[in-house]
Amino acid sequence: MIKAVFLDFDGTVFSHRSVSIPASTYEAVRLLRNSGIKVFLCTGRAPAEFKDFDLSEFILDGRILSNGQIIFDENDAIIFEKPIEGQLKDTIIDLFQEKRFPMYMVTKDDIYLNDINPIVLEVQDAVSSGIPPIKEYAGEEVYMASAFFNKQEDIDCIYELQDLAEITWWHAGAVDIVPKGISKAQGIDEVISRFGIDLSETLAIGDGENDVEMLKHCGIGVAMGNAWPSTKKAADYVTDDIDEDGLYNALKHFELI
Repeated sequence: MIKAVFLDFDGTVFSHRSVSIPASTYEAVRLLRNSGIKVFLCTGRAPAEFKDFDLSEFILDGRILSNGQIIFDENDAIIFEKPIEGQLKDTIIDLFQEKRFPMYMVTKDDIYLNDINPIVLEVQDAVSSGIPPIKEYAGEEVYMASAFFNKQEDIDCIYELQDLAEITWWHAGAVDIVPKGISKAQGIDEVISRFGIDLSETLAIGDGENDVEMLKHCGIGVAMGNAWPSTKKAADYVTDDIDEDGLYNALKHFELI
């Protein structure tokens, strides 16, 4: 029996073609929660990014953000956090300050961006988000970094961190960087341990590369019809496109709504 459902945001809950959450997704979440199934957002998005979206009518039991680095309960209180430390933190800050390529660093309440170029503009537009202001890092704890690329040598530079970091693509021009071993899957484990839910009683839905691990991890993994090929390959079931009521149809397929 499924007791908890974990939903990616971009391309799963929020459509960037219609620039909205499909009405069927609102209805699916309402039906899940009315039946006693807990529903959590599980996304690479940073806390500060949600100012760009009106989620006041999208009622959830909690949010796993920054690929598992910060978790909020239904009242937006932090129940888990794991800032980046040590050599990885020092290297990320050095790269950010060097400005070799655009990067942003995620803190609990803010996003620091070091530069803007056409790739940044393209990527942020593709995910219906504004451009964070360029400003100097002020020393807060860092929870995640993202890097934007148009040169192979810059990609190679980031992959030199792979012994210390999990590097996942969320757009053809951008990656997220979190500590080794941190992922949406670990965030899910933190949540279910608090509610006494077994991993076999979970279902996850996503579309991006950073969703692969959580789809493999949960009892049931569902890929959206608009998902990356690698994400579909990792899933137990592939549903319809987000703009064809894919999330609702998946939950209907598994008789959860």
